[in-house]
Amino acid sequence: MIRRAHADYFRAGAEVAITASYQAHLDGFKELGLQPEDHARAVRRSVELAKEAAKEALPEGGGIVAGSVGSFGASLHNGAEYTGDFPGMDEAKLVAWHRPRVLALIDAGCDVLACETIPCLLEARALVTLLEEVRFPAWVTFSCRSPDQVCSGEPFVECVRAVAACAHVLGAGVNCTHPGHVGDLVALCRKCLPDDKHVVVYPNSGVEWCGQAHVWKEGTATADERFVELARSWVDRGADCVGGCCRTSPETMRLLAAAMDEASCQLPAGKPRSRSPRRQ
Repeated sequence: MIRRAHADYFRAGAEVAITASYQAHLDGFKELGLQPEDHARAVRRSVELAKEAAKEALPEGGGIVAGSVGSFGASLHNGAEYTGDFPGMDEAKLVAWHRPRVLALIDAGCDVLACETIPCLLEARALVTLLEEVRFPAWVTFSCRSPDQVCSGEPFVECVRAVAACAHVLGAGVNCTHPGHVGDLVALCRKCLPDDKHVVVYPNSGVEWCGQAHVWKEGTATADERFVELARSWVDRGADCVGGCCRTSPETMRLLAAAMDEASCQLPAGKPRSRSPRRQ
C-alpha cells in the first residue's frame, strides 16, 4: 500500500517522494520489544518502496526520493511537533535521537534528507550539527503557527538563519502548516536564504490536528482549487519546491502539477522546480 501511494503521487505529477519513515524512530521500535537492526531494516525498506514506486510509475526514469526525518515531537504522541515542547531534551540529546534514522536513510540510498515539521530553534540547531557530521544533503522545513513564527513561538527568520549557513542544507521552508500562513513565510524565507538555496513549501490542507485525541478536526480543510490558487502565489513570492502535506491527496497533486507547469516560466533563472508529495 505504501508503494502504491507513492506511485499514485508520481503518476499525478509529483517529482519527489518522501519516505514513510516520519514516525520510524528507534525508541518506538524499542518500546515494541524490537532491536536496532529491526529499526534500520524498516527505515531502509521505506526508501526501497519509494524507489520501487518511481521505477513503476516513471518507466522513463526520474523521481527523487527524500528520506523523512520527522521531528522528535512526533514521537511523544501529544502534538509536540506543533508546540516545540520537548521536556528534558537538549541539543546533544536531539542529535543522538535523530542519528540512527538518518544513518539508515543514508545507507539505503535516499537522494536527500527531508528534515520536516521542525517546531523550534533547538531542534533546527541539532539537525545542523548532525548534518555537519554526516555530510549529506538535506532540506529543513518548519511547522509554523503564524505568518512569522514557528510553532514554539520563536521567530521563523531565526530558525531559517540557523540552517541557512550549513553547506549541506540545500533548502529550507515550511511544511504541515496552514496554507494561509505560507505566503508571508515564503517571502521571509527567500530573504534569509542565499540565492542558490531552495525555498521548500508543502503545507497541510489547513485541517487542524488534535494531538490529545489523535484526530483531525473535520470542516477545517482548504479545497484543492483554493490550495492551488495559493500555491501560485507562493511561487510568485519565491518558492521553487512546492507540494502538499497532511490531508492533501493525489488529486491535489494533479491540480498542483498542472499549475506548476503553467507557472514554470515565472521561476528565477537557474532554480529547478520540484513538487513534493507527502505520504500521510
